[in-house]
Amino acid sequence: MVAHQAVNKVCIAHLTVVRQLTPGQLKQLRYEYLSITKLEGCCWTTYAFHCGPEIKPYVLCIPRPFQGLLGRKLFKWLVAFFISNKVDHLLLRHDTFDPFALLFAPLIGNRSSVHHAKECAELLLIKPGIKGKLASLLERITGRIVVSTSKAIFGVTHEIAQYECSSHHIKKPICVYSNGILPSEVDVLADQRSTNAVHAAFICGTFSAWHGLEKLFYAAQECCAEDLPCRLVFHLIGRASARQFEQAAEISSDCIRFETYGTMNEAEYIPILQLCDIGIASLALERKGLHEASTLKVREMLAFGLPMYSGHKDLALPEAEDYIKVVNIISINEIVEFGLSAKTLSRKYVRSRSLERIDKAAAMQVVVSFLRSLR
Repeated sequence: MVAHQAVNKVCIAHLTVVRQLTPGQLKQLRYEYLSITKLEGCCWTTYAFHCGPEIKPYVLCIPRPFQGLLGRKLFKWLVAFFISNKVDHLLLRHDTFDPFALLFAPLIGNRSSVHHAKECAELLLIKPGIKGKLASLLERITGRIVVSTSKAIFGVTHEIAQYECSSHHIKKPICVYSNGILPSEVDVLADQRSTNAVHAAFICGTFSAWHGLEKLFYAAQECCAEDLPCRLVFHLIGRASARQFEQAAEISSDCIRFETYGTMNEAEYIPILQLCDIGIASLALERKGLHEASTLKVREMLAFGLPMYSGHKDLALPEAEDYIKVVNIISINEIVEFGLSAKTLSRKYVRSRSLERIDKAAAMQVVVSFLRSLR
């Protein structure tokens, strides 16, 4: 099931067990799997289990008897225990308020925990009221066990990794395992930008609170559209609420227009991105208790050749670059100004300046070097 350990190489397995892998998670796993051959000094195995269809050899289906909530969590630990005996290091994606962690976490000495969010803060956001408070409290208990018994803590950002240790008052080695793309899998966009309008793409699976869409609506309402040097068109791609669709239609005018598309796959939204001058990243990440991120969508947009306008810092977004705009306050005038300057940048220029920061193999190599130092 797991590759045999090779001489002078560290053997690593990365395990994810969830109910349903999102399109973004599936894409990230694919990039990871295809990047394995590029790594030096290790043999790396990727496994993900969910209740959906298989994509062998790295995405597998959880056996039916284990597909319930508690069954999935038990299955995760059983698989983790089996794999851990065959590798030097097991990277295990953390899931919240897991009662089986109390039993199994202390038994797997070569396990490192991988975190994609500040779980306690996020649970309060996605589960409002008493449910969120109870879920967050349970996570503090089980999460402490997971962190305290881990060999090391990984976060998709340094902020998250540090938070996991500091929030539980536990000192552990920490490392960043950021999201990334495989350059050969993401092509540069064809350039179909217009000369008389700025087009901006805002893409996500679902427009949630931390995406800050209403901040964009508010900025559009407050802007004096007559002062803009050209039209501004926002392309909103992703699942939105009925109210968000209504607001987009109400606010739209000849000068500032919101085009809504709902959920689309990559083949469907690529023709829209070809029209665009810039992409937009999350604008209210602080609502998740975060100040920096490592999102796959930002990395794909940069690989496409789209400059990024963002409300937060990102590992892939250096602050002093002509293809990046990181802001605290959303301004329509600034978006237009940034979009106009972005028209002077070629798609290939943006991609080439970004690749070193967004390559998945490079992110994995950081993990390998860190784990080798722990041996």
